[in-house]
Amino acid sequence: MKCMPLKWFMVLFIFAYSGTASASEHEKTYLASPIGSLIDSSGISKAVSKSSFSSTGNNSIMVPDGFIRKAIKKGDTLAKICNADSSCKVIFMKVNRLDNRHFPVGKNVLVPVDVNKAMLYVPVPKTLADSRGEREIRIFLGLQYFGAYENGQLFFWGPVSSGKKDKSTPPGKFFVNYKQRFKFSVKYENAPMPFSINYHNGYFIHQQSLPGYPASHGCVRLLPDDAERLFFWARLRDPVTVAKEL
Repeated sequence: MKCMPLKWFMVLFIFAYSGTASASEHEKTYLASPIGSLIDSSGISKAVSKSSFSSTGNNSIMVPDGFIRKAIKKGDTLAKICNADSSCKVIFMKVNRLDNRHFPVGKNVLVPVDVNKAMLYVPVPKTLADSRGEREIRIFLGLQYFGAYENGQLFFWGPVSSGKKDKSTPPGKFFVNYKQRFKFSVKYENAPMPFSINYHNGYFIHQQSLPGYPASHGCVRLLPDDAERLFFWARLRDPVTVAKEL
């Protein structure tokens, strides 16, 4: 298996803990900017106000409606940032590609301040011009998001963490080979891989930690709720497309 190991004391089901650490240079490459909002395409949900514009240094980005952009400070937690609002927490993790254990100090994130507007933000194409079938899983490596499509129309989406630089997730067109609800890695210390979907040789889509940037040994990591939903939605032989770009 080409997946990142996970120690038992860091089992993914535990989301009560919020850690703090300094953002690395690698993380800064994948700051939680609204990447999809910068793409002017009929297939992308803009959900961005032209007046909602933020800049840091020479890197200017647009902020989607319903969000503000801020840097994580020491002592910040998901509960603190979202004032214990459950909807805010879900949106925050999805948009920023972070789980509840990863709160690196200094990392720039998008914080929902108007949940109703923030829920409308979609960072992946709503429609696939090159749809491959009734159901399709599409992984957008450049964006670090996935989309689940039915007849070319977006059904649901979520964040991913794909393979790191020296263990990159290979792009290509694949199919769901098999699914395994309770799986453990045979290569990396018997690490848990819940809701595993095999789509190519030793590559899987499954639940595991999301630090906000590509960090696995090649597999595609998902948040727990997304992994479970995708697992039960997908069927054997459904197309899986891993795309470098849109």
